[in-house]
Amino acid sequence: MGISAIGSRAWNYIKRGAQLAPDFVLGTGNEVFSKTLTDSFYGTVKETGKRTGGLHFKNFWTQLKNATKSAEDFNKIQRDKHGGFFKNMYKQTLSIPTRMKAGWRLGARTAAKAGKAKWWGGLKGSIKSLGTRLPLLGGLLAIGIEIPNIWSATKDKGIIGGATETVKTAARVTSGMVGGAIGAALLSPIPVVGPILGSIIGYMAGDGLASLITGKSHTEKKMEAQAQAQQQKTGQGQYHFDTGSTNPFMQPTLTPQELAMLQMQMYGGGKYSDDFMARQAGLFY
Repeated sequence: MGISAIGSRAWNYIKRGAQLAPDFVLGTGNEVFSKTLTDSFYGTVKETGKRTGGLHFKNFWTQLKNATKSAEDFNKIQRDKHGGFFKNMYKQTLSIPTRMKAGWRLGARTAAKAGKAKWWGGLKGSIKSLGTRLPLLGGLLAIGIEIPNIWSATKDKGIIGGATETVKTAARVTSGMVGGAIGAALLSPIPVVGPILGSIIGYMAGDGLASLITGKSHTEKKMEAQAQAQQQKTGQGQYHFDTGSTNPFMQPTLTPQELAMLQMQMYGGGKYSDDFMARQAGLFY
């Protein structure tokens, strides 16, 4: 494969990634990606409630590619259906309460058929429905947290500084969301809390990995600089005397009277006031 072919393929991946990232972070692509990956790892759910046909991790990279393709196809359908990315995101956000309510009903009905407590089944169904929207909520929260950092960089360093932080934020959040989707798929066999816990752990791992490449945020650097300045100021306050010099290690200059008073205190005042050697040394007058 020639250099031009490699470059063309790389550019194609970059374009696909740029198109997928918004839906992955703030849309529904994350959910489809995670579900496809879960089915690939552990198999699909049958009527018995058990998963069968899973490939586990026999071909991890192929499984990731297939999950990505599923997310791309689903996002295209949703954008066409709702009239674009932002309208789709708005519709999906409004659907969260409805989905939780439907999850409660389905869970309660399933629990009743199995002879179990309806309220417990409803609670599990509602949490499960919320878990499918956790990537969307997490993406919105992550973006909201990063806005003050971008604004601070823009004020301190201008448009270029703000744009730089925007790119870094996009890389960190997207990597975190990818990690969260993989984590949710890996821990999906754990009932109820597995996908949620996997999303949190995966997000932290993805964000941390991206931070190694993008470096610290503007706010983190600013806070470190302020902390170092405070430490230096505190250190100078501990060693600085009013000597008229900027050298913090310069010993203070005392007048003869101050020196005599200090010597009197060292010798205990009147205890040595009659001492011949003390008088000869000029300690007392």
